Amino acid sequence: MAKPTFEIVQADGVRLVKFEIPGGVTTPEEFAAAVDEIAPQLPGGTPVLFDGRGPVWGFGMLLHAAHPTPWAATADPRLGAVVVATHSPAHKVGDVIAHPAPAA
Repeated sequence: MAKPTFEIVQADGVRLVKFEIPGGVTTPEEFAAAVDEIAPQLPGGTPVLFDGRGPVWGFGMLLHAAHPTPWAATADPRLGAVVVATHSPAHKVGDVIAHPAPAA
């Protein structure tokens, strides 16, 4: 089991939160500890897009840590990204958006 690693970059007006779980397996405690470390960087006026392979409960922890944010989405390799929470008239839950490229 391993603690996830996170990289947070700006990409086309979105805070892109990329994560990886070394070895592919983590515990709720390890994931929660990793989220706690990045939590101060998540809420605010910039939408958040989560990109990584992980457990559903891990995405729930990330979404909770990002609140409030204008909207949040999760990456989908087939679709781009899907809005999963919103406080903005710009997007509704279920909107499919393009996955942004990280800023150079």
